[in-house]
Amino acid sequence: MFGLGRSPSSPVVLSEPLSSTGSTSAEAEAIALLDLIIDGKYLSLPPGGQGPLAEKIHSLAKVMHQRCSEEAQRLVAISVHCNEAVTVTAKTVREVNQVETRAQTIASAAEEMVASVEEIARNAAGASEQAEQAHHQADDCMRATELAVSSMADIAQAVAEAAGRAEVLAQASTQIGDIVNQIEAIASQTNLLALNATIEAARAGEAGKGFAVVANEVKHLANQTAKATVDIRTRIDNLRAEMSAIVQSMQQGGEAVEKGQAVILQVGEGMRAVNNGIDEVNGRIADISGILSQQSAVVGDVAASVSVIAEMTRRNVDSITASIDLINQVDPVVAVAIGEFLKCEIKDLTVHLAKSDHMIWRKKLAEMLIGKTKLNPAELSNHHTCRLGKWYDSLQDGELKQHPAFARLEAPHREVHAFGIEAAQMYQKGDLDGAVTAVERAAQASLSVLQGLDDLASRR
Repeated sequence: MFGLGRSPSSPVVLSEPLSSTGSTSAEAEAIALLDLIIDGKYLSLPPGGQGPLAEKIHSLAKVMHQRCSEEAQRLVAISVHCNEAVTVTAKTVREVNQVETRAQTIASAAEEMVASVEEIARNAAGASEQAEQAHHQADDCMRATELAVSSMADIAQAVAEAAGRAEVLAQASTQIGDIVNQIEAIASQTNLLALNATIEAARAGEAGKGFAVVANEVKHLANQTAKATVDIRTRIDNLRAEMSAIVQSMQQGGEAVEKGQAVILQVGEGMRAVNNGIDEVNGRIADISGILSQQSAVVGDVAASVSVIAEMTRRNVDSITASIDLINQVDPVVAVAIGEFLKCEIKDLTVHLAKSDHMIWRKKLAEMLIGKTKLNPAELSNHHTCRLGKWYDSLQDGELKQHPAFARLEAPHREVHAFGIEAAQMYQKGDLDGAVTAVERAAQASLSVLQGLDDLASRR
């Protein structure tokens, strides 16, 4: 398509213009020009030559050069699109791998959640049983509290009755004290009468001696009665003091019983509230247990679904990887075709091929991120040793070097290689996130390079 496989030859210089005279010489020169065309030296044809044959040969060279240029551009476009497809597909593989990893993580988490939910359900069932036991214990406490309240009421009544009886006894002691006072008064009067009788007996002389004896005995009895009344009064006073103390203790006991009764009533109300709370908690635990049972089934379904998604994702990764392998089969064919184009003289061929080179560079970086290609940072070319760099550094065309797009190429081209090497270094260190960031920055710089190459290729 591009030539017939003839070994490259040096440019042919016509000794005389190709014309209709000297047919033998003209034929030889025409053959020399055709040899240049066959070798792909379209731009090496010397100007000049007259006549239809010379014009046709030069026209043929222009047509062949135009067709080769167009074919080269189409081939580069195919290479760019294929490598872009692989780059995008590799990015998709990386993202799908992340989805698979996350799906596996979610599946594991869901399985753990199922186990946790089941454990919570078992704990809830145990808590429900304990709550039921607490409910029964609270009922027992309430009944004991009610009995205690009843007993306290009985004690309060007994204390009140005892206090009343002690009060009655105190009143009786007071009445006894009054009687003792009366006896004491009688004894005092009796003692006075006995004294008077003694005096009168003494006046009577012998006749009153008998009466004096009686009077002394009466006086003696009166004195004994007075002493007895003093003793009784002392005892009654002590009894009254003790009875007052008993009454006061009874009153304090009654107050304590009332307070105890109030406290027990509060305890009973508290136990009733606790019992109601236990019933409510038990009901809620039962609801939670039911919900957990449902959630366990739902989470189990989710875990199974996520596992299916993970398996489907893995299969998709395999399919996408197989697609990448199929697309990569185009590379050798493109490489052979580019090799053929390199044998020909085509204007701006390096500019066009540089676009393919850059997409291949981006593709290798993308494949590195998914583990499909291993790149050694030390072996990667920099922006001087690649095809575009060598062309850029050695270019002698002053007009092309003055083009604004040419000046804009150097900085992003340097960044493409620098970020690519950095990405390989990051990946080699195990820093996948850093490698992804470096690849994205290289891709961003590559867009500026491709735009500059397009601008150069489309110049007038």
